Amino acid sequence: MRLVAIDTSTWWGALALVEGGGACPAARTVAEAGLLVGDSHAAHLLPILERLLAEAGWPVESVDAFAATRGPGSFTGIRVGLGTVRGLGLASGRPCLGIGTLRAMAEAFGPAESDRVPLLPAGRGEVFGARYDPASSPPVERAAPWLGPPARALEREPGVAEPVVFGTGADAAALAAAGLRGTVRRSPTSVAAAAGRLALSRLAGGARDGDGLSPCYLRPPDAEVRGAL
Repeated sequence: MRLVAIDTSTWWGALALVEGGGACPAARTVAEAGLLVGDSHAAHLLPILERLLAEAGWPVESVDAFAATRGPGSFTGIRVGLGTVRGLGLASGRPCLGIGTLRAMAEAFGPAESDRVPLLPAGRGEVFGARYDPASSPPVERAAPWLGPPARALEREPGVAEPVVFGTGADAAALAAAGLRGTVRRSPTSVAAAAGRLALSRLAGGARDGDGLSPCYLRPPDAEVRGAL
């Protein structure tokens, strides 16, 4: 199965072509590209996708499915990514899925010595986070996505090892000041490809078109908050 995966949860946008099943049961990344976007992901996604398909020698009609990260992260970016795969799916008659951004980050990070805690900046001194087991693929969720102060990443049961914390929301200085030392790691790359692998796994498990396409914001958009005041 051939799948196009998109990650637009942050200013760093990425697309990946992932293939798995049939002759190649282990999912592999065929091509991937990323771009630091200063305006809008919408202006860049389709040109990058066209280039990747051409470089990989994939006719667009050979793509079997589409996936995008569903958040948390940038409100606009999430909407653009999900809207793009929904449009591509409707135009081609192919299924499309949404994949949690934090789960894709944990998948991209790979195995660790203790629980994996990906963090993304949420503004207002807060982060988006979640907790996953150390090594499973797909990652096993131990704490659902949350919004809160960085120190929340430190929460664990007595006797449990400090988690491995990573992502663009993992400010090492702030976390160290909160008591976490020596476990902050570099942000993973290839999040789009990881989302693609997770989507292939879900499709193999019976996921249907549209599964997960609702955005995961965790916080209402600023416009909604202002309107409620």
